[in-house]
Amino acid sequence: MKAQDFVVAPKERKVLSLGGQGATSVNISKFLVVCGLLGLSAFIVYTTGGTKYAYPYVIFLPIVLTAAWFGSIPAIVSALVAGVLLGPLMPLDAKAGVMQSTDNWLIRIGFFCLIAFFTSWLFQALRNSTLRLLREVQLDKDTGLPNKAALNEDLRRVLSFARSQKTSKASPAVILIRMQDLWEVIDAMGSEAAEKVVKSVADNIRSAFRAEHRIYRFSNSELLLLFFAESREDVDSAAGLVSRVGEKESEVDGLPLRVQLVAGSYLVDQHDLAPGLVINRARMGLVAAIETSQFYKAYDPVLDRQTAGRVQLISRVRDGLAKNQFTLFYQPKICLKTGEPIGSEGLLRWFDDDGKMVLPGVFMPKLESTTLIEPVTRFVIRKACEDIEQFNLSAVSINFSTKNLRDDALIQNLGEIVSLYGVEPGKLEIEITEGALISDPAHAKLSIERLREQGFLVSLDDFGTGYSSFQYLSQLPLSGLKIDRAFVMELENSARARTVLSSMVKMAHALDLTVTIEGVETAEQYDIVTELGADVVQGFYFAKPLSCKDYQAWVCDRKVDSLN
Repeated sequence: MKAQDFVVAPKERKVLSLGGQGATSVNISKFLVVCGLLGLSAFIVYTTGGTKYAYPYVIFLPIVLTAAWFGSIPAIVSALVAGVLLGPLMPLDAKAGVMQSTDNWLIRIGFFCLIAFFTSWLFQALRNSTLRLLREVQLDKDTGLPNKAALNEDLRRVLSFARSQKTSKASPAVILIRMQDLWEVIDAMGSEAAEKVVKSVADNIRSAFRAEHRIYRFSNSELLLLFFAESREDVDSAAGLVSRVGEKESEVDGLPLRVQLVAGSYLVDQHDLAPGLVINRARMGLVAAIETSQFYKAYDPVLDRQTAGRVQLISRVRDGLAKNQFTLFYQPKICLKTGEPIGSEGLLRWFDDDGKMVLPGVFMPKLESTTLIEPVTRFVIRKACEDIEQFNLSAVSINFSTKNLRDDALIQNLGEIVSLYGVEPGKLEIEITEGALISDPAHAKLSIERLREQGFLVSLDDFGTGYSSFQYLSQLPLSGLKIDRAFVMELENSARARTVLSSMVKMAHALDLTVTIEGVETAEQYDIVTELGADVVQGFYFAKPLSCKDYQAWVCDRKVDSLN
């Protein structure tokens, strides 16, 4: 798709560039008002006795209005008309029948013209000052791009135009573009460099489209493209062009920089009335793109239902916490050297009002992107500590989300929280995912150091499923490594899978990390991971996640079996 393929129809082009229709009819109405006031003023002067009295000054009103509405030349014409109306045909004293002298009405015309010129100049100065102020208010000071205020004004105008054009083939469309890793530029080079990157990305996008495609600085890391399109395919093609040109390298202070873009779009429906709704639907597409790890998603009505379902689910989570519907299940961990249970992973379970379990895959991904993850995580910590203390459980590992790792208050006070239950920090292991590290490596490292200083074990969960895991192992004060089940599934049939897993185990041991293998489901897999030298194993081969009572019974049975 080439830039010139995006052609905006003349009517839509006018609306995007000039401000829309309706100005002509408004100007005609103003012209009729001025004419009416001129005639009314002349009538008032005549009926009140003529120009001898003070009433002639009422004719200043249409002159001033003309200056305000139309500018200096129309105002002077209005002044001349007013002067003629109050000139040779208007008596000085209507009752006495005394007419004006020529000097009198000529001087009056000159005075009217002077008033017209002065007031039109004054109004023009005010207009220029106001326009400058509006331009400043509607421009992003760092990049010079139109800002969110300008977008709201333009979008209201465009939507109004679209509603009035029932037969038009083209509809307004928006593409919301986010620079996902702009924070890395800020972290490495500062905010000034980041602003240059934003401007460069915007310039690249703007240069690829026609002038009628307007681009705005919507937020610190977001741009928005506004244009007209005839179909969803046109919008998708525009998004593809954004992807190709927007991710080009930008040179800032002599260094080539490139940011990753993600976008969502919406082709406006005739029934949409509010700019906020249009932008919100584009954002739904953007969020869907992020969640599915794609560059771009267009809005789909299904997203409305998903959003409504998410809101309802979050509301149910709040109620569930209040009603004690949540609990912890425990999946045993087995020491491969001794064959004995050495702890468990605490897994959150939710049973609704009917006693039916809500699957973790349904609610946990949604919780992790909301502020509710904080009270839910605190519940998990408290429940794990209660069970450790009450039932003398051995070590329990719990999962921390990205938001948890950024929660400085939680990180700083975790030691105090567990001490309230009489639990030693070493009995609580924190499992974090690579995603939590990637989002903000510097902050993640600081958080892990604080946890380790308080005596907690910290392991990297789902190791090997990302792209940058190895670089963290030598930099972070981790105590363990948990290898994802994906590396276990092919162990029985693939020598390459065994080689890969063996290499990972040896590397972890070289860094003095305890290696846990999850997802072991068969005796053969168990034998293989034992032979490869792993330290700890968990999986359905031993037990599924169990309630605390069943877990205790399982541990007791396991010990009895080992004695026999």
